[in-house]
Amino acid sequence: MMLQEINDYIVINQLFSKGAVVIAAVSGGPDSVALLHILKKLAPVQGIKLLAAHLNHQLRDEADEEEEFVRSLCREWQIPFYCKTLDVKKAAAAQKKGLEEAARDCRYQYFDELKHEIQAHCVATAHHRDDQAETILLHFLRGSGIKGLRGILPANGYLVRPLLGVNRAAIETYLEENSLSYRIDRSNYDLRFMRNRMRHELIPYLQKEFNPRIVDNLDRLGSIAREEHEAMEIETNILMASAVLSYDKEQVVIDSRFFGTLHPAFQRRIILSVLGRLKGDYGWSALDVQLIMDLQHKPGSAKKIKLRKSIWVRKTYDQLIIGDRLEKEINYCYPVTTPGFISIKETGDKFCFDNMTMEEYKKGSRDEIYLDYDKLAKDIFLRTRKAGDRISLSGMKGRKRIKDYFIDKKIPVIERSRIPLLASQDEVYAVVGHSISRNAGVDENTNNVLVIRREIDENTK
Repeated sequence: MMLQEINDYIVINQLFSKGAVVIAAVSGGPDSVALLHILKKLAPVQGIKLLAAHLNHQLRDEADEEEEFVRSLCREWQIPFYCKTLDVKKAAAAQKKGLEEAARDCRYQYFDELKHEIQAHCVATAHHRDDQAETILLHFLRGSGIKGLRGILPANGYLVRPLLGVNRAAIETYLEENSLSYRIDRSNYDLRFMRNRMRHELIPYLQKEFNPRIVDNLDRLGSIAREEHEAMEIETNILMASAVLSYDKEQVVIDSRFFGTLHPAFQRRIILSVLGRLKGDYGWSALDVQLIMDLQHKPGSAKKIKLRKSIWVRKTYDQLIIGDRLEKEINYCYPVTTPGFISIKETGDKFCFDNMTMEEYKKGSRDEIYLDYDKLAKDIFLRTRKAGDRISLSGMKGRKRIKDYFIDKKIPVIERSRIPLLASQDEVYAVVGHSISRNAGVDENTNNVLVIRREIDENTK
């Protein structure tokens, strides 16, 4: 009966494909021994090749004996066996992690490495319905959102959980009916670990005092959360296309105006998706997300915060910029010759400079930049701004500070040093791509025209 139930669960969730090489993660405990035995029986039906893997954590005196037990079991059942010994305690100290977290990370790292080494398709773990209930309850106590309430997924990347549809009692019955021996990990009863307290104290208390079917109800909650999460992810991906202006492996830029119109539920999902792209899905807290959402509503044009994993978030006018680097002030100064060409290596921008007559100017493209060549100093440069720079603009008296000009134009702080100025040592003739000084513009008295063309390629579109 149980074999058929598990077989159906595998088929419904499409855990295996015909001809797949499947690694069973076997610790030697009751759940993993049952998993190995069940997959051995189902392998011909599912059309898979079964292997077994064991990581010796070196955490307990029984570690070597447990390794030998699993090795002997695989020899008896004629299942290829792989094993690795690792000092998890040393790894935990080096990585500044708790033993439980370090052991889990080491296991999955080993399984991932082995999978690639032997070109297996997936790794099966022995998580069952009671593990699911514990995980969902643990996430609930930590204040998780709907994503955490999904609990353990039937398949997640290369990991599959064939026993997730059955409970611990059914597995214990299966072990007894098939006279299967196993080893007991005493650390599973150590109440210093939160999951053990959950398993041996909290859930039994909830079953006794509140609901005897709490495990089934938590499992049902996980199923509902998975379906609702999937539906919201579809909508989130659609909204991401409008919310994200640009992204690469180091930085994501969000349109804060569009982002601000979204329901907070989708704002949180977009933030988590962005953080996941940059630094992986795990390790983020509700506080990280809330800090970014709060920053979105703060007034000002140059606000920034730092999150865990060395992630910076900056608000600049209509953008939220999330990344693991802060833009540094760029400085460059290139002498201009005409005709001539300048490639600004600091930004990747490229500009072509040429002279033309007024007759040619009248036929020219309005996409180009035109200045009266005879109004310019002999030595002119394409450079970044510097303190005290001012420009004379049409329609206003005096000269405006370039700093104030950028503020009025709401140009983000991190972009200001990227914008080139056409200038002499003392006067700014143009904020290239934005404005031209009234002292350098083409008029009815112009004879010679300086034309500036921005070269477009795949990197500067």
